[in-house]
Amino acid sequence: MVGYLKHCQSLDRDLLVLNVSKKVFQGEIKLKSFNWQCHTANRMTRALQILKDYDVKVAIAILTLDDIENCLKAVNQLNNQVSHLIWIAILVDTDVTKGNLSNNLTHYFSDYHHVPIKWERLHHTLGHAYGMAKLGSLHSTSGAPNFTAEKILGDSSAIKQLKRKIAKIAQVDETVLISGETGTGKGLCAHLIHRQSQRQAGPFVTVNCGALPAGLIHSELFGHEKGAFTGADKQYIGHIERAHKGTLFLDEIGDLSLELQVNLLQFLEDHIIERVGGSKNITIDCRIIFASHINLEAAVEEGRFREDLYYRINLLHLYAPSLREHKEDIPLLAKEYLKKYSLKDQLSTLTPNALKLMNEYQWPGNIREFKNRIHRAIIMANNRRLTEKDLGINILKVPPETNGVINLAQHRVEIDTELLLDAIKRNNHNISAAARELKISRTTFYRLIKKCKIKL
Repeated sequence: MVGYLKHCQSLDRDLLVLNVSKKVFQGEIKLKSFNWQCHTANRMTRALQILKDYDVKVAIAILTLDDIENCLKAVNQLNNQVSHLIWIAILVDTDVTKGNLSNNLTHYFSDYHHVPIKWERLHHTLGHAYGMAKLGSLHSTSGAPNFTAEKILGDSSAIKQLKRKIAKIAQVDETVLISGETGTGKGLCAHLIHRQSQRQAGPFVTVNCGALPAGLIHSELFGHEKGAFTGADKQYIGHIERAHKGTLFLDEIGDLSLELQVNLLQFLEDHIIERVGGSKNITIDCRIIFASHINLEAAVEEGRFREDLYYRINLLHLYAPSLREHKEDIPLLAKEYLKKYSLKDQLSTLTPNALKLMNEYQWPGNIREFKNRIHRAIIMANNRRLTEKDLGINILKVPPETNGVINLAQHRVEIDTELLLDAIKRNNHNISAAARELKISRTTFYRLIKKCKIKL
């Protein structure tokens, strides 16, 4: 696994840096540490040559007070000749309040940063822009979206039903809640809803609520004004505001604090936000899609999620099935991902035993785990014929007394019983503490106790 991660992290992404000013951009080394390969151009001919020679999907434009007009002119000329770039602006000695820069920023750029640059945040912005480009969510010169053919794979009844629901939900402009286990493709479902909706030409902004630092979630979502708190040296446009005229995808919504849930509920009611430290009401027109891998009904019962917010976001519900629920799609999925990840002219295949094992395995990580195991196996295997060993799946050993037959359901109950009893014992019969240790809700804990017939 370590070798696989190093392989992924070593892949450089090409980045055009347009700098028509006399200011020196010294970010090449910093961005190189995040695996961005900078190609700097100070004139049109050089920029066009870079776009011809490299696979550039994201570009940075350096904006200075003296050269804003020249830079925007160059950006416009490049966009007229190359329609597939996503632009990020870096403001060197000016800000969005100068002249008509704010209008130009929203017209030419998907995001902007100030000097001094916070490199981690810039890397995050570039990564998001690159991901959007890879997904094909780009604007052509005519303004029409040019999406790639990324789609949900599968011909099973479960997947066909999922596709039908996505198409139906996309036709109405209402809030959506997507539920399902981790790795089932909830993000892809959200992308497809956006692509098939009337908002497809607008931005698609993704926020993983579980990945944001607790103290910064409010600022990240709603934005903040300069001086709003220690360290807020610049105005920051939040994710909700960036999704204006488009779609906001809030993943892992169950991780939001109760305080933020109140703010979010208020926004859902009136679609008005106020930046942290600000006094101006800002009206936002966006559709919100929520996703969660936890049981929000159970979270409501436990007081961790507001009941009024739950019923507000659960207007349209979409369930992403686990891979266990459509195992008949495994041969098709394997064929697609083998083709996708195989080296040029070296198509990898699976041995019959490997495919058999894939059908027997329960796939706790779902499609995400499925793709990762195939990708890793292709990289690490000694030949193109992938075996069960290359996949790295642990095979359940069958006790000899069963004569080759095992009751998987009973085996699971025995494992759960042992885990539950150990947790109860370690926490001196404190059920809440035992549930927290196992990272499950009290409701789930009691349900498992009943299922395993444990007497407290």
